[in-house]
Amino acid sequence: MATYQLFYLISIPLIIAAEYRFARKKLLRNRYDRWFNNLSLGFINEAVLLASPVLIPLLLLPESSPSHLHPLLGALAAFLILDLAGYWLHRAYHHFGAFWRLHRVHHSDLELDYSTTFRHHPGEVVVSLLVIYLVMATLALTPSQVIPYVIAVKAAQLLAHSNIRLGARIEPLINLLFVTPGTHQFHHSTQQPQTDSNFGEVLTIWDRLFGTYTCPRRSPEPAAFGLDEFSEDRHQRLGALLALPLRSFGK
Repeated sequence: MATYQLFYLISIPLIIAAEYRFARKKLLRNRYDRWFNNLSLGFINEAVLLASPVLIPLLLLPESSPSHLHPLLGALAAFLILDLAGYWLHRAYHHFGAFWRLHRVHHSDLELDYSTTFRHHPGEVVVSLLVIYLVMATLALTPSQVIPYVIAVKAAQLLAHSNIRLGARIEPLINLLFVTPGTHQFHHSTQQPQTDSNFGEVLTIWDRLFGTYTCPRRSPEPAAFGLDEFSEDRHQRLGALLALPLRSFGK
């Protein structure tokens, strides 16, 4: 079992309990239907991850040479590089039509909780894997340098999508460096200017640096989440989500 999968098994029950105890918003839709659809996508994507050595011929990529950096320094460098790459990839998903067709499956969720973390189209997972592999091969990053970032991004995204309200004092402090539910909720707003902000995967520094940061302390919380053109129940079913990239709707 992969380390991040073990992390999920331990963390998800804790996140669910925290969502009940410290809910940010009252969830009005049938959560079990949402959980089924979102987690089903998650299981499909796990199968894609397990099959990735077959789907993506790693043998075509140059073999990484041993790193001469100290393990901690190498892991930190890999963390920053991959998080910066994730930021720009996330922006690409919003900017290019073909990428947006895949990514809008994630944005069509009408409410946010831990299960939204898993709501990604398998095609988006393949694209993201390709980018990660290419970055690793180009910069000769080793698996031991990359694994800490993989764990960090899984943890950050699970928290960022959760329906948890952190303390009014502690969340602004965390936001100085890391993405939180209060930060990431703007990215799922029905209002496109807010949706096209807060692209960071783990760190908020990239949004601040490149001018795409929406500050939770200076903006009212989004009134609604999702995409208006996919707000009907029939759009939220698993089959419809898998077919969503083929449907012709604008951004």
